Amino acid sequence: MSILSRLSEPVIPARMPVVVPAPTLMSAALPSPASSPDFSSVPRPADTSSGAEEPPTDLPVVLLTGASGVVGEAIARALRPSFHIVALRGRRASVHAHAEISVDLASPRLGLDSSAWTELAARADVVVHAGGRACFDDNADDFHCVNVSGSRRMAELAHDADAPLIHISTAFVDHIDHAREAAAMIPGDCSARPLTYLESKIAAERAVAASDAVACVVRPSVVMGDAGTGWIPEYQAVHGHIKMLLGGARISACGPHQRLDMVPRDLLGRAVAALALRAVADAGRLPALYRVCAGAAALTCEEFAEQVGETARAAGLRLPRPEFHDPAKAPLIDFPNWAGLPERTREVLAIQAAGSTILGAGEVFPTSLGGRELPESPAPLTPSQALRNLDADVRFVLAGGR
Repeated sequence: MSILSRLSEPVIPARMPVVVPAPTLMSAALPSPASSPDFSSVPRPADTSSGAEEPPTDLPVVLLTGASGVVGEAIARALRPSFHIVALRGRRASVHAHAEISVDLASPRLGLDSSAWTELAARADVVVHAGGRACFDDNADDFHCVNVSGSRRMAELAHDADAPLIHISTAFVDHIDHAREAAAMIPGDCSARPLTYLESKIAAERAVAASDAVACVVRPSVVMGDAGTGWIPEYQAVHGHIKMLLGGARISACGPHQRLDMVPRDLLGRAVAALALRAVADAGRLPALYRVCAGAAALTCEEFAEQVGETARAAGLRLPRPEFHDPAKAPLIDFPNWAGLPERTREVLAIQAAGSTILGAGEVFPTSLGGRELPESPAPLTPSQALRNLDADVRFVLAGGR
């Protein structure tokens, strides 16, 4: 059976497959993971869905992939007041969609017959492609089937629909050269291989650019919880980093100068919704590239650790100040007494080090937020907002979110 025929599962939410410890106090080594916490009391975003109520018939129609994922759910929530959302779904339903159609991103015509494909294209006013495979394993075939072929299929659909395409990529494609150089410093038995993911996202962008569709590529940085509450339906890599620090980790496998550019997922959702409105109002003025990044407000890894410590102290916890080891400058095995660290600690630090290879060498990402090309988008983040957003994410983790 071919990979294409086997790959009928839906795309997964954007996340890194990190193994994280449960929060404990001042542990010398990283503890084992805890069972899923009870987060029923953690504040969640308001539900904008209207149940069985029929949406207005005059709303423009958006075809949306990834609507049940961490990023796609926030985009769907932001789109819903202004669009009739048709979710192109795989395994999971979307609480915000008005209608759903089961598709397979890896198959020709998304697994639809010609009449269903034509009917779907006829309905679309704009296409938003937020689905994709974003784990950090090394399965190049699966990445190609979903991220590259899937993006090509969505561009074909947008072209046949004569509708603009908004394609969600990642800001970290800009760091591909640094990631390639730093990858040589990662232990060979490390399970995380972010380079394969980045290469697939670059190839996906090229597939979109090679199509005849009118397209806007959106490049967000690290996605964190909603602004103010930190709420997120599934932990991301940034939460793994938070949990390591809350667990008393004394080593941080990243450079203190590296920047952890992060944006709240609801801010990303609002930016994509603004782009979608521009797309249906005047597709000719849709920017070809839109960056959703913290930019100059992005925290360094050292500032990140300091803010986690501040929030922890406010909650009555005392955390050690971690010692940073930049894996891009020296292999992890050069860390003093590396061989003497517990195996579990070495495993988690290797995964963190692999993730740090995409962060670059401390450069500041440009951001399009609040720019002239789309003044109706959210305003750019300020340094104080970046600190408050991280504080909200730490409090969410401490409260037992997931």
